[in-house]
Amino acid sequence: MSTNVIQKAEPQTLAQIPFKILEETLRQLRSTRNDIIRFGVWNVRNLTDDEFNRTDDRKLLGYFRQDLLETRFLSKGRRIDLIQLWKWFDDQMSGFTPMLIDGEELFLNIQDKDLEKVRKRIAEIQAFLPTLRSEDIEAFRRVKYKLRRTMMRLTYDLHHLFKRLEKYRKNFGAGLAPRPERVALEAVAEIPEPPPLDEPDDEP
Repeated sequence: MSTNVIQKAEPQTLAQIPFKILEETLRQLRSTRNDIIRFGVWNVRNLTDDEFNRTDDRKLLGYFRQDLLETRFLSKGRRIDLIQLWKWFDDQMSGFTPMLIDGEELFLNIQDKDLEKVRKRIAEIQAFLPTLRSEDIEAFRRVKYKLRRTMMRLTYDLHHLFKRLEKYRKNFGAGLAPRPERVALEAVAEIPEPPPLDEPDDEP
Protein backbone atom coordinates (compact mmCIF):
# COMPACT_ATOMS: atom_id res chain seq x y z
CA MET A 1 0.00 0.00 0.00
CA SER A 2 1.52 3.29 -1.10
CA THR A 3 1.21 6.57 0.77
CA ASN A 4 1.78 10.10 -0.44
CA VAL A 5 4.54 11.76 1.54
CA ILE A 6 5.15 15.47 1.13
CA GLN A 7 8.86 16.04 0.84
CA LYS A 8 10.32 19.04 2.65
CA ALA A 9 11.35 21.68 0.13
CA GLU A 10 14.97 22.71 -0.15
CA PRO A 11 15.82 25.74 2.00
CA GLN A 12 15.72 29.08 0.21
CA THR A 13 16.24 32.70 1.16
CA LEU A 14 13.73 35.31 0.09
CA ALA A 15 16.23 36.51 -2.50
CA GLN A 16 16.16 33.09 -4.19
CA ILE A 17 12.43 32.50 -4.67
CA PRO A 18 10.94 32.74 -8.18
CA PHE A 19 9.06 35.87 -9.23
CA LYS A 20 5.52 34.47 -8.99
CA ILE A 21 6.21 33.21 -5.45
CA LEU A 22 7.81 36.54 -4.54
CA GLU A 23 4.71 38.41 -5.72
CA GLU A 24 2.35 36.21 -3.70
CA THR A 25 4.63 36.39 -0.64
CA LEU A 26 4.74 40.18 -0.88
CA ARG A 27 0.96 40.39 -1.29
CA GLN A 28 0.34 38.24 1.79
CA LEU A 29 3.03 39.95 3.85
CA ARG A 30 1.52 43.35 2.99
CA SER A 31 -1.88 42.20 4.28
CA THR A 32 -0.41 40.60 7.42
CA ARG A 33 1.81 43.59 8.16
CA ASN A 34 -1.05 46.06 7.79
CA ASP A 35 -3.32 43.96 10.00
CA ILE A 36 -0.65 43.75 12.70
CA ILE A 37 0.18 47.46 12.64
CA ARG A 38 -3.44 48.65 12.41
CA PHE A 39 -4.98 46.17 14.82
CA GLY A 40 -2.22 44.18 16.57
CA VAL A 41 -0.27 47.08 18.09
CA TRP A 42 -2.69 49.97 17.53
CA ASN A 43 -3.53 51.06 21.08
CA VAL A 44 0.01 50.76 22.45
CA ARG A 45 1.64 52.28 19.36
CA ASN A 46 -0.50 55.40 19.58
CA LEU A 47 0.41 56.22 23.17
CA THR A 48 3.30 58.62 23.70
CA ASP A 49 5.91 57.66 26.29
CA ASP A 50 4.40 60.18 28.72
CA GLU A 51 0.87 58.90 28.15
CA PHE A 52 2.05 55.34 28.63
CA ASN A 53 3.73 56.23 31.93
CA ARG A 54 0.64 58.06 33.24
CA THR A 55 -2.03 55.57 32.14
CA ASP A 56 -3.53 53.34 34.84
CA ASP A 57 -2.15 49.80 34.68
CA ARG A 58 -5.59 48.21 34.43
CA LYS A 59 -6.37 50.39 31.44
CA LEU A 60 -3.00 49.54 29.88
CA LEU A 61 -3.65 45.85 30.42
CA GLY A 62 -6.92 46.27 28.55
CA TYR A 63 -5.07 47.95 25.67
CA PHE A 64 -2.53 45.12 25.46
CA ARG A 65 -5.26 42.49 25.62
CA GLN A 66 -7.24 44.18 22.88
CA ASP A 67 -4.16 44.51 20.65
CA LEU A 68 -2.60 41.09 21.12
CA LEU A 69 -5.45 38.77 22.09
CA GLU A 70 -8.28 40.24 20.01
CA THR A 71 -6.46 41.19 16.81
CA ARG A 72 -8.89 41.68 13.95
CA PHE A 73 -7.90 39.84 10.79
CA LEU A 74 -8.93 42.48 8.29
CA SER A 75 -9.68 40.37 5.21
CA LYS A 76 -11.47 37.61 7.16
CA GLY A 77 -13.49 39.70 9.62
CA ARG A 78 -12.39 37.50 12.52
CA ARG A 79 -11.05 38.24 15.99
CA ILE A 80 -7.98 36.16 16.79
CA ASP A 81 -4.72 36.64 18.67
CA LEU A 82 -1.66 38.09 16.99
CA ILE A 83 0.17 34.74 16.96
CA GLN A 84 -2.53 33.09 14.85
CA LEU A 85 -2.55 36.08 12.51
CA TRP A 86 1.18 35.69 11.91
CA LYS A 87 0.99 31.92 11.58
CA TRP A 88 -1.46 32.14 8.68
CA PHE A 89 1.39 33.78 6.76
CA ASP A 90 4.43 32.10 8.27
CA ASP A 91 3.11 28.53 8.08
CA GLN A 92 3.39 28.91 4.31
CA MET A 93 6.96 30.16 4.60
CA SER A 94 7.83 27.16 6.80
CA GLY A 95 6.13 24.57 4.60
CA PHE A 96 3.52 23.57 7.18
CA THR A 97 0.78 24.63 4.77
CA PRO A 98 1.07 25.08 1.00
CA MET A 99 1.00 28.37 -0.84
CA LEU A 100 -1.66 28.33 -3.54
CA ILE A 101 -0.64 30.02 -6.80
CA ASP A 102 -2.70 29.62 -9.99
CA GLY A 103 -4.40 26.57 -8.52
CA GLU A 104 -1.09 24.87 -7.70
CA GLU A 105 0.00 24.00 -4.16
CA LEU A 106 3.63 24.96 -3.51
CA PHE A 107 5.53 24.00 -0.37
CA LEU A 108 8.27 26.42 0.69
CA ASN A 109 11.11 26.27 3.18
CA ILE A 110 12.21 29.87 3.67
CA GLN A 111 15.25 30.35 5.88
CA ASP A 112 16.06 34.02 5.83
CA LYS A 113 17.70 36.31 8.37
CA ASP A 114 15.11 39.10 8.21
CA LEU A 115 12.22 36.65 8.41
CA GLU A 116 13.92 35.05 11.41
CA LYS A 117 14.01 38.43 13.15
CA VAL A 118 10.24 38.73 12.85
CA ARG A 119 9.77 35.14 14.02
CA LYS A 120 11.91 35.93 17.06
CA ARG A 121 9.78 38.98 17.96
CA ILE A 122 6.59 36.95 17.57
CA ALA A 123 7.98 34.25 19.88
CA GLU A 124 8.94 36.91 22.45
CA ILE A 125 5.43 38.36 22.37
CA GLN A 126 3.89 34.89 22.66
CA ALA A 127 5.77 34.39 25.93
CA PHE A 128 3.88 37.37 27.40
CA LEU A 129 0.40 36.16 26.45
CA PRO A 130 -0.19 33.98 29.55
CA THR A 131 0.35 37.08 31.71
CA LEU A 132 -2.19 39.03 29.67
CA ARG A 133 -4.72 36.20 29.82
CA SER A 134 -4.30 35.80 33.58
CA GLU A 135 -5.13 39.50 34.19
CA ASP A 136 -2.56 39.49 37.00
CA ILE A 137 -1.92 43.22 37.45
CA GLU A 138 1.26 42.77 39.48
CA ALA A 139 2.76 40.41 36.92
CA PHE A 140 1.71 42.75 34.12
CA ARG A 141 3.27 45.74 35.86
CA ARG A 142 6.64 43.95 35.87
CA VAL A 143 6.66 43.31 32.11
CA LYS A 144 4.69 46.18 30.56
CA TYR A 145 7.72 48.20 29.39
CA LYS A 146 9.53 45.21 27.95
CA LEU A 147 6.37 44.07 26.17
CA ARG A 148 5.81 47.50 24.67
CA ARG A 149 9.39 47.66 23.38
CA THR A 150 9.04 44.19 21.88
CA MET A 151 5.82 45.15 20.10
CA MET A 152 7.39 48.29 18.66
CA ARG A 153 10.48 46.39 17.53
CA LEU A 154 8.17 43.95 15.76
CA THR A 155 6.85 46.85 13.67
CA TYR A 156 10.42 47.85 12.76
CA ASP A 157 11.30 44.30 11.73
CA LEU A 158 8.13 43.92 9.66
CA HIS A 159 8.81 47.26 7.98
CA HIS A 160 12.35 46.21 7.07
CA LEU A 161 11.26 42.80 5.76
CA PHE A 162 8.49 44.33 3.66
CA LYS A 163 10.78 46.98 2.15
CA ARG A 164 13.36 44.32 1.31
CA LEU A 165 10.77 42.24 -0.57
CA GLU A 166 9.61 45.34 -2.43
CA LYS A 167 13.21 45.92 -3.51
CA TYR A 168 13.50 42.34 -4.79
CA ARG A 169 10.26 42.72 -6.72
CA LYS A 170 11.43 46.00 -8.26
CA ASN A 171 14.69 44.38 -9.34
CA PHE A 172 12.75 41.53 -10.94
CA GLY A 173 10.46 43.98 -12.71
CA ALA A 174 13.38 45.86 -14.24
CA GLY A 175 14.10 42.86 -16.46
CA LEU A 176 10.51 42.04 -17.43
CA ALA A 177 8.32 43.37 -20.22
CA PRO A 178 5.17 45.23 -19.08
CA ARG A 179 2.19 42.98 -18.44
CA PRO A 180 -1.07 44.98 -18.78
CA GLU A 181 -3.19 42.23 -17.23
CA ARG A 182 -1.06 41.84 -14.12
CA VAL A 183 -3.17 41.96 -10.97
CA ALA A 184 -2.13 44.88 -8.79
CA LEU A 185 -1.21 44.43 -5.15
CA GLU A 186 -3.77 45.37 -2.50
CA ALA A 187 -4.60 49.05 -2.47
CA VAL A 188 -3.54 49.71 1.10
CA ALA A 189 -2.25 53.05 2.33
CA GLU A 190 1.43 53.00 3.13
CA ILE A 191 2.10 52.95 6.85
CA PRO A 192 5.24 54.84 7.93
CA GLU A 193 7.88 53.29 10.13
CA PRO A 194 7.30 54.32 13.76
CA PRO A 195 9.80 56.64 15.44
CA PRO A 196 12.47 55.17 17.75
CA LEU A 197 11.53 54.56 21.36
CA ASP A 198 13.33 56.18 24.24
CA GLU A 199 12.08 54.40 27.32
CA PRO A 200 13.52 53.35 30.66
CA ASP A 201 14.32 49.67 31.11
CA ASP A 202 12.43 49.56 34.38
CA GLU A 203 9.20 50.90 35.67
CA PRO A 204 9.54 54.55 36.82
